[in-house]
Amino acid sequence: MKSFEEKVLLGLENALSFSKFNFENLKNLGVAVSGGADSVSLLFALKNILPEKIVLKAVTVNHNIRPENETSGDAAFVENFCRKINVSCTRFEVPRGLIEKKSAAENKGIEDSARKVRYEKFKQFIENEKIDFLCLAHNKNDQEETILMRVLSGSSDLSGIPVAREKFLRPLLNIERKEIENYLKEKKINFRTDSTNFQNEMLRNKIRNVLVPVLNENFSGWKKALQNLSEKSSNDNFALEKFSLDALEKINFISSEDSVTFDTADFFNLCDAVKIRILMMAVKKIGAAKRIPQAFLKRWIDSKYAENKKNEISSGIEFSIREEKFKIQKKFRTAAGQNENSIIEKKIKVATEEVFFAIIESAGTFCAGGKKFFAEAKNDSVEISCGEKKLSLEGLRFPFVFRSRQPGDEIKNCDGTFRNISKILDGWKVQQMKNKIPVIQEIDGISRNIKCIWGSLYGFNDWIVVE
Repeated sequence: MKSFEEKVLLGLENALSFSKFNFENLKNLGVAVSGGADSVSLLFALKNILPEKIVLKAVTVNHNIRPENETSGDAAFVENFCRKINVSCTRFEVPRGLIEKKSAAENKGIEDSARKVRYEKFKQFIENEKIDFLCLAHNKNDQEETILMRVLSGSSDLSGIPVAREKFLRPLLNIERKEIENYLKEKKINFRTDSTNFQNEMLRNKIRNVLVPVLNENFSGWKKALQNLSEKSSNDNFALEKFSLDALEKINFISSEDSVTFDTADFFNLCDAVKIRILMMAVKKIGAAKRIPQAFLKRWIDSKYAENKKNEISSGIEFSIREEKFKIQKKFRTAAGQNENSIIEKKIKVATEEVFFAIIESAGTFCAGGKKFFAEAKNDSVEISCGEKKLSLEGLRFPFVFRSRQPGDEIKNCDGTFRNISKILDGWKVQQMKNKIPVIQEIDGISRNIKCIWGSLYGFNDWIVVE
């Protein structure tokens, strides 16, 4: 039976082989360390197994989305541990509030936004330190949770986390979390625990803490079945990808920086699975800021719908058909020289009387939707007033988002399920007021839940989520 360190070395060699890179040519290897058990075990094992000629360097990112003592404590722990085992460590500090702003502006979850920022820092580290590859600490349990997440979210890609992609390697992907914890216990090495791992609001945590124990207790072969499903999906997706790439020349697929065009007749003659893939390729090429809903893509692979609709916008991307050409383009163009932060600020500030979006960072006066509001903290709540109209939301904290509704918005029912906000407003018969009624969304900590629909501002009902 192989030891933990032997398994890590085998995992590293496999990942390098997948990347078509010879282990003997490795000079500078990086490892991303959060302070958790997975990354600490990976760092320590790599330090022990790598030949002296290979320089090992660590990187840690302080996201600043948890309390100061936790998030800075994790980064300090990593730096201290690296000093102890004589490994250089680069620490990146993300300004507090930046990830929450990104999440709100791009309509993505906090975890998605944090991941995007984290990988940006990783790429900066790779470039600055001349790193050949950066090792990440995803393990076998992470792989299983990821596939279950994709099953439950209706994804067509069940292939899971790749062992290698670009400059990123995952040597622990065939090692279970229990083996990791046993290794650290044997070596008497401490690690940090993220308190948010026990909060089941996030899908991954709910799968890990609720679903997986049920599967383990009642379905003994579920892990093997999931692995088989993942392998089949990977093979199917590889074939579909090839069919889709082969079809690009046939449909005269032409792309520029912010638009894609192709012939409608040949496109609509393709099978649905390939059509969906091509639309996704097009959206990716022009850089959609937000994920395009699958329902939107499915509508536009239907020739009758597309030809009757002519044009439609989703997530800042416009689909249109004119003169037998299918065109996909950005709704908003970015001026040359703008960095990502300035783009986000521009999105936040863009507002009209019909559509508005504001991040309220502290008490005071703000304008949105053609009206002036005042927000202040009172005990464990925030009170928002507009003239004689007042709204008190218990548990809400600064910063929060004050905006008009967006497609796909959902709010929690009293039974814990969610309901589409557009359908709620339709039921209230708000008619032309639909985009004027404010939606108030949390962005404090890891939460981005919608807290309230303020209908009483215009004489309708209020929908307030009470936890």
